[in-house]
Amino acid sequence: MRLLLLAFYLLCLVSCSEEKALQQQDVLQLHKDKQVSVSLSPADAPVEEVLNWAIELSDGWQIKQAEVTGVSMSMGTIPLLFKAVDGQPEFYKAEMVLGACSQPKMKWQLQLKLHHATQGEKLLLLPFYSSWPD
Repeated sequence: MRLLLLAFYLLCLVSCSEEKALQQQDVLQLHKDKQVSVSLSPADAPVEEVLNWAIELSDGWQIKQAEVTGVSMSMGTIPLLFKAVDGQPEFYKAEMVLGACSQPKMKWQLQLKLHHATQGEKLLLLPFYSSWPD
C-alpha cells in the first residue's frame, strides 16, 4: 500500500512539473531591461485566438501608446489598451486577437511608447511572429 501511495505522489509531482514547464515555454519574452519587461502568451501567437500581453515597468515609467502592426503585409494598426493589475501598479495587461492572413507565419511588430518625467521617452519596436492554429 505504501508503494502505491508513493507511486501516486511521484506521478503527481511529475505531472505538475511538466505542466509548469509547458506554461513557461508558452510565454515569449520580447524585451527585458531595467525599465521595462514585455511578454506575450501564447508564445506562438496563434491567429484568431486571444493573445495576452504583459508589461512590467520600473518606478516612474508610463505607457504612452501601444499598437501592433503587420510587417510581412499590411494588416492595419491594432491599438492595445493596457490596464494596471489590481494591487500591482507596476504590472499591466492587455488582450488582443490577430486576424488571419494568407501567410502561415506572419511577422508583426509591437510599437510601445513609454514616458518618464525625468528620463524622457523610450520607443520599443518589438517584432514577433503569428502562427496558424493546429
